[in-house]
Amino acid sequence: MFCFGRQRNSRLKGFSMKIEEVQRRLWEQSKEHREHSESNLPLFPVNPYDKRIRKLMDLIHNPTWLREAANRVLTRSYGKKLGVDGVTVGQFREKWDDNLEELRLELKRGTYRPKPVRQAMIPKANGQMRALGIPCLRDKIVQEAMRMALEPIFEVDFHDNSYGFRPNRSAHHAVHRCQQLIRNNFAWVIEGDVKACFDEISHKSILKAVREKVMDNKFLDLVELFLKAGISIEGKVHPTERGVPQGGVISPLLANAVLNKLDWYLHEKGETGPKATSRSISHGRTNIRFVRYADDWCVFITRGTRRYAERLRDEISEFLLRECGLRLSVEKTLITHIRDGFEFLGFELSRGIGTHGKMIAKIKVSRKAIRNFKTRLCDAVRHVKRYVSISARIYRASQVVRGWGEYFRIAHNFSKVAGDMGCYTFWTMVKTICRLMDIPTGKCLKQYYHKTTICYKRMEYLAKMTDITMKLDYRRPNPYVPGGLNTYEPDAEPEEKKYISEQKRPGYRDLKLTQLQQDQYRCRKCGKDVTIKDSELDHMIPIKNFPSYELANTPENLRTLCRECHRTKGDSGPKRTK
Repeated sequence: MFCFGRQRNSRLKGFSMKIEEVQRRLWEQSKEHREHSESNLPLFPVNPYDKRIRKLMDLIHNPTWLREAANRVLTRSYGKKLGVDGVTVGQFREKWDDNLEELRLELKRGTYRPKPVRQAMIPKANGQMRALGIPCLRDKIVQEAMRMALEPIFEVDFHDNSYGFRPNRSAHHAVHRCQQLIRNNFAWVIEGDVKACFDEISHKSILKAVREKVMDNKFLDLVELFLKAGISIEGKVHPTERGVPQGGVISPLLANAVLNKLDWYLHEKGETGPKATSRSISHGRTNIRFVRYADDWCVFITRGTRRYAERLRDEISEFLLRECGLRLSVEKTLITHIRDGFEFLGFELSRGIGTHGKMIAKIKVSRKAIRNFKTRLCDAVRHVKRYVSISARIYRASQVVRGWGEYFRIAHNFSKVAGDMGCYTFWTMVKTICRLMDIPTGKCLKQYYHKTTICYKRMEYLAKMTDITMKLDYRRPNPYVPGGLNTYEPDAEPEEKKYISEQKRPGYRDLKLTQLQQDQYRCRKCGKDVTIKDSELDHMIPIKNFPSYELANTPENLRTLCRECHRTKGDSGPKRTK
């Protein structure tokens, strides 16, 4: 049995633990546990809780494991919002070894206590606000260490039709699976909508799902500590009796572990395999399939009626309330015929007549997604402070265009929509510049128009939606490889992805572009050729030594450095004494 008890400490020290090998062994033991649980025959009853993963807490506070988790977290967290302690990535790296050793000892001795998450409100696609819970850096590291251990354990049990927050799977795979089911003549679809899934999911259900796979009370106590850590709202800590914080590293995995019960419940409702399908057709029996992406799911029904779909919806509602502590939104959980179309993950899917007169499955960009794009573009370009520079607005608009276009490029009507959205983006930027500079349209185009788009000093170009090509090929998700190279999609709703705000200080990006041209695109320290993407604007005398930011921005005090020189420019100076 694979565990990390005292009897294996000497072996771990001997071979300098490899993360990939440990994850592979965790996956194999979890697979063995699943096979053992499914072998429960009437004549030979077995205990389904046997062969669970033991002593997992010893792995979490292993120095090699914790260091790898810290490297991953700090790489992702650079420039992100801070937790309640206000510790940045740079501050954590200053005392890298001391911080990790202190964290490891707290985990080993059982004295570690996570801090409350800080609430941050972000706008949703429908105009409402969504509450994110931002953990501290040290809490993110511990959660990442837990996620690295739990992921191979739960991937064994996760259903193949679940696509959200899983390696090698994306929203595109879920949409293409829906397209495949539409082609297979499924008639009715239930569009599931769960009320505040991450905010209302039952703690009891989460601990039960983890306990079914892990036999380690210390590890279970650590999971419960994160669930009960509380949330800080305007400096006041509120207790958390249910839900997991959106923004937590381990939250998506725990939510998937609970909703996996819904997947297998729906799986048992339908008949699978070629023999079952032929038998269902010959007897005219109803059959179902489903697709789930996080808390968004669709149930497809064939050879059924609307009344059957309504009964199935009620059964799913009762199951979610009983097993997960979640409620369906009756108003938003819709039952639709495939011919009428339905919306899923920002796309509009339906069955209709194609160009050759045959019935095909259509994927289109929904009207709601187009409205959201225009809103987000205006938020990035127009509805900002007046001191935000032109180059910064172009950069932010390009981020919105690329992100939206890359996501919706699989739609059949993307070419037409891309043309319309490209025109809207172009003229929105022109109107913004005209109002900002108080110049007429003709002068704006003469000064900022180049290569069929808007640009600033021939360096910062506005991205064109028409440059993004359609992608209609469908490939199944690559299988999960324990300890191997797996790709991840970070966000559940790609429309919610925010542009990267570079506006550190007023006019920063314009200053950077101007200085880059004066230095002839070279690093002033090592002479390396640089671009705007791999260079930094450096103040030779720190800004804090000046009475104002404007006085620090004189040409004599500015220079262009490559990122390596900018990162190490203070290494040769005197070190601070403790």
